[in-house]
Amino acid sequence: MKAKHYGLLILIALVNLCCESKSFDLTSVSLGEDAKKYDFENKNIFLKDETPEKSVIQYYADENKNVTYGNIALDQNLGTRITVYKNKVAAIQTHADPKYSLQFVDKILKGNGKPTTQIIDKAHVDAKASKQIFTNLKNQFPNDVVWIKNEPDTFQYPTSFFWDKDNSYYILSISIESDGTIKNQYLSVTKDAYRNNVVFGLKYPAPKESPWYNYMK
Repeated sequence: MKAKHYGLLILIALVNLCCESKSFDLTSVSLGEDAKKYDFENKNIFLKDETPEKSVIQYYADENKNVTYGNIALDQNLGTRITVYKNKVAAIQTHADPKYSLQFVDKILKGNGKPTTQIIDKAHVDAKASKQIFTNLKNQFPNDVVWIKNEPDTFQYPTSFFWDKDNSYYILSISIESDGTIKNQYLSVTKDAYRNNVVFGLKYPAPKESPWYNYMK
């Protein structure tokens, strides 16, 4: 009886192991590729939303469970959105876990190379966190991070990077909360999908108030 009992436990463990979701690495996904190459239909990772426009499908990983960007954990509160247009990967929008924001930024910058353009803005941070945050950003961007004179605990830093590469656009945004938390968003989109207005949060043509008005055409 004991042998049968142990055998049953082993069988259950094997079944559970087989049913576990595989880890999905966003760096394995390339814009413009056939969506069938990827595991977007994995219901243990993505929720699927077929829009009224039949050529557009949205996939969501609401809590980024089992989803990473290389070896970097992603934000469980903001999730990941992947847009498929005409059966091709059209856009990817994701956010790193705030604990790994600068590691994520470093990975994107090294992977994409010199940006087409970038935006410099300023942040006001809680006095207890300002020096450490400043130091971390200064190490990342030695030429762009400086204290603002006569404004305590306030410094300038690069808030957004934009790349126009081949048939796609890439936008990396960095924001700093008053408590010093560093957040980011990374969006990559094919020009075809952008110009056909099928990607959430993007509008073609870019409005004049957009910082990318002169670039996304």
